[in-house]
Amino acid sequence: MTSERPGAGRSLTLILFLLGALLLAVGFIFLCAVVDNPSRLPVAIALLVGGGGLAAWAGVRWQRARQLDPDALDDRIVALAGKHQGEITLAQIISSLGVPDGAARAALVQLEAKGLCHQEHRQGTPVYVFAGLEEQKVARRCTYCGSEFSVREPLHKCPNCGGTLEITKS
Repeated sequence: MTSERPGAGRSLTLILFLLGALLLAVGFIFLCAVVDNPSRLPVAIALLVGGGGLAAWAGVRWQRARQLDPDALDDRIVALAGKHQGEITLAQIISSLGVPDGAARAALVQLEAKGLCHQEHRQGTPVYVFAGLEEQKVARRCTYCGSEFSVREPLHKCPNCGGTLEITKS
């Protein structure tokens, strides 16, 4: 499916699924006809097995194509990036999600176009940074002397200089 258009692959899968359903229907008709003529049983079994197998294969292929769609894959990539503090590489996406290189790249291009991530190069490796998923440190900071204190401490004034404390994120 890499060299053909995505719509052509979906159309072929749909045609194969419908062909499998048709073979199943004809197989059930032959199975009903076994009552009158028992010699039709092997044909009925062959049609049922062939139609069921073809329909099942087409269904699995259709589901896989839906999983590799950039619109569905970008949600999985964002969730994976959240587990990695908002930074992820293409290799991590491919290995963790089990998707081909082309599908992962297409989803990342779409995420970049939406403004949800940007690419940085670190030691020659492209890293995709999701700014909204990065960890942030929250602290109380004195507006006068700049001292920092934990937000767990119930302070309203700086113990060093008496200045007011503000909660800041970094």
